[in-house]
Amino acid sequence: MEGIVLQNVSPSDFKNLYNEVKELSRNVKSLAEKKQQEKITPEEAAEEIGVTTQTIYAYIKSGKIPASKLGRKLVIKRIDLEQALIDVKSLNYKR
Repeated sequence: MEGIVLQNVSPSDFKNLYNEVKELSRNVKSLAEKKQQEKITPEEAAEEIGVTTQTIYAYIKSGKIPASKLGRKLVIKRIDLEQALIDVKSLNYKR
């Protein structure tokens, strides 16, 4: 196993750097969790994955992509879209 050699770094500087990296790591995890809970419209989903909106609506109607109504708008959780893509890809490989 290889290691990192730090030269001219005091123990207090190292501790400060370590704490900063730890804090950044927590922030990245928090942002990733928020992104997964983000809700997008079928139009945004279609643009993001490169299909037509008709395809997205067909997947919603068939139950492959869970969606809910927010007022008068239909919305999809980003995590549900990603999971649906995984499921569809695995179906294609099983054939």
